[in-house]
Amino acid sequence: MRRHLGCTGTIELGTLSETTRRQLEQVEAVWLDFSGDPSALVVRHVQPDDRPPLREIAGELLDFLSAIPEAERKTVPGGALYYLDEKTGEYVRLKVWPGGFLAVAWAAPDYGRAQRESYRGQAVPLVPEFYQRLNGVVRLRARPKGEENIRAVVERAVGLYPLGDFTLTTAEGQTELRLCDVNTSVVSLLQVLRVVAEPASSLEGEIDLTSFRPGDLEDYARFVLRGGEIWLLRPALWQELPATETVAVPEPRPEPS
Repeated sequence: MRRHLGCTGTIELGTLSETTRRQLEQVEAVWLDFSGDPSALVVRHVQPDDRPPLREIAGELLDFLSAIPEAERKTVPGGALYYLDEKTGEYVRLKVWPGGFLAVAWAAPDYGRAQRESYRGQAVPLVPEFYQRLNGVVRLRARPKGEENIRAVVERAVGLYPLGDFTLTTAEGQTELRLCDVNTSVVSLLQVLRVVAEPASSLEGEIDLTSFRPGDLEDYARFVLRGGEIWLLRPALWQELPATETVAVPEPRPEPS
């Protein structure tokens, strides 16, 4: 997992007058700090207290932005702050768009806008094995003892959580693996599936990788197996601002003569 740091991120503020810089230096804050070279809001090293962090972070961000005069705020390049609640797993982005517009969004994995890359076993960021949760269905034609090899990998104890449920069946020469909240290594499973598939093109299915612990959203992945090829999909986490439609203003009606 690449976060689990409470709050991260930077807001670039662009060119500011000396008066504005002095005003920002006087803003009282616990989570955020004004950095003058270049002008930006950065995250401090924070000791946890009993105050709701998200409320403090959002309030401090508004205090800093409010201290910038409107003319200078319009030239702010922007950036984003990210807050992860370790207990609930809620992952929140406070994004400042160019011009000083502020938008708040909660992460929601969406594979409809996923990033895709070919997966051939290369090292990629994934949920740590101890917390991996696998769901999906894979079908293939397996070599002799292929079913035994697959079962051995699925049942291998690598995690901290109950195994979950899986079924492994073979009928008319086709082997089917169904996974439901299985806590095992997705990398090891993909390796054995590639080895036992005969022919390799018989390998078809999808495996979703999530986490048993809260907060690993950035390392979620979907492995799509098609014709022996494996594709890695990363879900989009953030819904960007929707495009606004221009509303036509009706022409004034002529006054009756």
